[in-house]
Amino acid sequence: MFASMGRALGVFASPDVFGVLLKAVLLTLVLFVLGLAGLEYLVRVVPLPEMARQALEWLAPVMTLVLLWLAGGPVAALFAGLFLDGLAGRIEAREYPGDPPAPGIGLWTGLKTGVTLTLLVLGFDLAMLPLDVAVPGPAEVATLLGNGLLLGREYFELAALRHLPADKVAALRKRYRTPIMLGGVGIALLSMLPLLDLIAPLFGVALMVHLFKRIQHETIS
Repeated sequence: MFASMGRALGVFASPDVFGVLLKAVLLTLVLFVLGLAGLEYLVRVVPLPEMARQALEWLAPVMTLVLLWLAGGPVAALFAGLFLDGLAGRIEAREYPGDPPAPGIGLWTGLKTGVTLTLLVLGFDLAMLPLDVAVPGPAEVATLLGNGLLLGREYFELAALRHLPADKVAALRKRYRTPIMLGGVGIALLSMLPLLDLIAPLFGVALMVHLFKRIQHETIS
C-alpha cells in the first residue's frame, strides 16, 4: 500500500498530468464561483434586516470556502468519474508498458459512477454533520473512515473495471478490502485539506491504478 502511495505521488512530476491537474483546478474554481453566486442570490431574495444582509454579503466568500471544504469528499468522488479513464491510461502506458492495454470504461460509465458516489458521500457527510458538531473529535474520525471506505471502494472499482468484469472486480475488492480502505482514507484525508483537495482526485486515481496493478501482477504470478 505505501509503495503504491509513493508511486501515486510521483505522477505529479509527469508533464502529461499537468493538463488533467489544470482541468481539476478550473472545475474547482467553477464550483467556487457557482457556490458564491448562489449564496449571494439567496442573500438578496431572502427577507432579512439590512445589517444582517450586509454581514452575509461580506461573509459569503468565507461561507463558500467552508462549504467547499466540507464538500471535499463529494467533489473528489465526482472528479474521479471525469478523470479516471484518461489519467489511468496515461499512467499504465508509462509505468506498465509491457501490460496489454485496458479496454477502458467510457466517459458515461465513469461519470454515472462518479455522480452516484458523490451522492453517497454527500449523504453520509450530511448524516454525520450533527455528530461533527456535538462530538467533533471522534465524529470527524468516523467521517474520515466512512469517506475512506466509500472512496476506496469506488476508486478501486473504477480502476479495476477498466480491465476486468464486475464479478471479478467484486471478488478482488473483498479479498483486498484492507489496503483498499487504507487507500481510500488517504484520498479522503487529502480531500479535507485546503489546496491539497485539488490533487486528491488525481492522487486517488494514480493510487488505485498502482494498487490494482500490484494485485493483478501478484494474482497472475
